[in-house]
Amino acid sequence: MLDRAPGIRTGLRRFPVRKRSRRKRQPKEPIPAVVDIKSAAASDPSAALRRILSYDNPHLHDYPACSALLYRLARARLFPEVDSLLLFVCSQRVPCRDSLFSGLIRHFDRASLPHKALSLFFSIPSFNCPPGSPSLQTFNQLLDALVNNGCDDEAEALFDRCSEFRLLPNAISYNILLKGRLRRDGYISARKLLDEILKRGFCPSVVTYNMLIGFVGRNGDLGISMDLKDEMIRRGIYPNAITYAIIMEGLCSSGKYDAAKKLMFDMEYMGCKTRLVNYGVLMSNCGRRGDLNEMNELLAEMKKRNIKPDDVTYSILINYLCANGKVDEAYKVLVEMQVKEGCKPNSAMYRMMVDGFCKIQNFEKGLALLNAMLASGHCPRSETFGSLISGLAKDGRVNDACFVLEEMEKRMLCTCVGAWYSLVETVCVKRDDGADLLSGLLAPTLG
Repeated sequence: MLDRAPGIRTGLRRFPVRKRSRRKRQPKEPIPAVVDIKSAAASDPSAALRRILSYDNPHLHDYPACSALLYRLARARLFPEVDSLLLFVCSQRVPCRDSLFSGLIRHFDRASLPHKALSLFFSIPSFNCPPGSPSLQTFNQLLDALVNNGCDDEAEALFDRCSEFRLLPNAISYNILLKGRLRRDGYISARKLLDEILKRGFCPSVVTYNMLIGFVGRNGDLGISMDLKDEMIRRGIYPNAITYAIIMEGLCSSGKYDAAKKLMFDMEYMGCKTRLVNYGVLMSNCGRRGDLNEMNELLAEMKKRNIKPDDVTYSILINYLCANGKVDEAYKVLVEMQVKEGCKPNSAMYRMMVDGFCKIQNFEKGLALLNAMLASGHCPRSETFGSLISGLAKDGRVNDACFVLEEMEKRMLCTCVGAWYSLVETVCVKRDDGADLLSGLLAPTLG
């Protein structure tokens, strides 16, 4: 587009524009030492750490090697090792990107270590980082870590010190604080906080109001939900499909399905196009109420309006059918959605179908669906594997049960006691070659 800009501005082009030929960058040759460290980090991050700390190789002291290992250690929750490597990175003045600290803070958040995240944030200036570190993204990541772990006072105190880090908070920063207030003190306190920050010139976003509407809607305060929607419009913030879906969910929870359905059709007159999420709210409520006819009507209505159902939409229908023992109908839906709609099943669909066939003791179809699931790159839960093993064993299909067991072993999943009991009972009691089969099953364990 840049080479066309002069022509657009003047309306004339006297000479043809020649495109500059870009030289292709030659890929860098991999450094054997770095490749060795990265491969070791994938299998044994602690061993990779020992190599970095012990080897006097400048190639191992670069950002790609250290950052890759830091992420591996944090993902494995080897936090003492993380501290050791961070100390090494700081002392060796290894150039660091700000995104490294944001990622580590996220891992500390998931491990419920908010004060460790806070300590890392304050230590960022001691590292060899580019100007402008820490960034607002890292600051917001820390705020979120504190709020997620119940440290709301520390989060608000940090927020008030934002200027010390030469950062200007944005809508995400305010929304994180509001999330904490809603969870800890409820709507009234969050509303007071919103009024305070509005006086500071903060312009709320649609996400801000969606958080508030969702909270009051879950508590049955439908009047406040509608008032907040009207307030949004007065401030020039127009509700999106998520906003209406949240209100619709509140109406459905209060037993006002017809009002929720009417709102879905009225929202287009208010300038918001109906999305899949809105139909999903109605279909989920129909499933909870056991209204299969209404679910099918909603599905037909979606197709009439050229709204293509996705895997989540079909998951709602399949879940309802399997939960009510209509597994064959669910299987028909699974096939039709692939053939007619070109929609690929997700992991949840496969799991529901395999569990459904196990419940009605149709283990042959359950095994077939398990094969399709594994071929698609999905993996069931260990409970699903266990149910299938028990059923196949009770049917005397030991070879098929052993196949399922081997698939579990490949994925390092544990087999439940009931599945083992069914398999051992079948092998030892119902087959002449039970001793050989049993010794074959126990061989990997004994070895």
